[in-house]
Amino acid sequence: MVRLEQITKVYSLGGVDVRAVDGVTLGIAQGEFVALVGPSGCGKTTLLNLMAGIDRPTSGEVWLDGERLDRLSDDRLTRLRRTRVGIVYQFFNLLPTLNAWENVAMPLLLDGLQASEIETRVARQLERVGLTHRARHWPHELSGGEQQRVAIARAIVAEPRVVLADEPTGNLDSVAGGAALELLQGLNREHRQTIILATHSQEAALRAGRIVRLRDGKIERSGSA
Repeated sequence: MVRLEQITKVYSLGGVDVRAVDGVTLGIAQGEFVALVGPSGCGKTTLLNLMAGIDRPTSGEVWLDGERLDRLSDDRLTRLRRTRVGIVYQFFNLLPTLNAWENVAMPLLLDGLQASEIETRVARQLERVGLTHRARHWPHELSGGEQQRVAIARAIVAEPRVVLADEPTGNLDSVAGGAALELLQGLNREHRQTIILATHSQEAALRAGRIVRLRDGKIERSGSA
């Protein structure tokens, strides 16, 4: 499902080149739940951004669902992210001027689906995350855990083949964080969606089937959780 071949990402900061990712080769099969683990600055978020086509590598190849992302145009990358990749962020990234229902519906509206199909899909995902009763509430009226569940519903409403989660429990207490991880595990178990979780939490990482440990932009080791 995801394949990285000798990926390097170099940023120039104040005239100094920084290797955020340094020669990473990694394959993730369809239906896997993989945790990318390591301290801040180890390259976890950069790898997720490369897998999503948000960023482009300095060198190497990025493949997702049979397509080489580093060769796609910006328009094709945008389309791919809307239909085949769901992204969950640490800070939720909900639009404050939209209620929960509208936030979840946004990817489908951008994709031009019919109103009846949007209604069905949004209702299904809000029910899955247990927030049907909060559908018309604004983000500021929701708890952190509820906001993250809305963000997960938005990430999966287009039924993507891959879900990328960047520190999804970082701003949550242990109960809300555990609930968010349970949702991701359920997607993986019940729907065979590929889940790639970036986290510094060993407890969160143990939810995955495989842990890839990163340090200084390189893979330190990879194995079963």
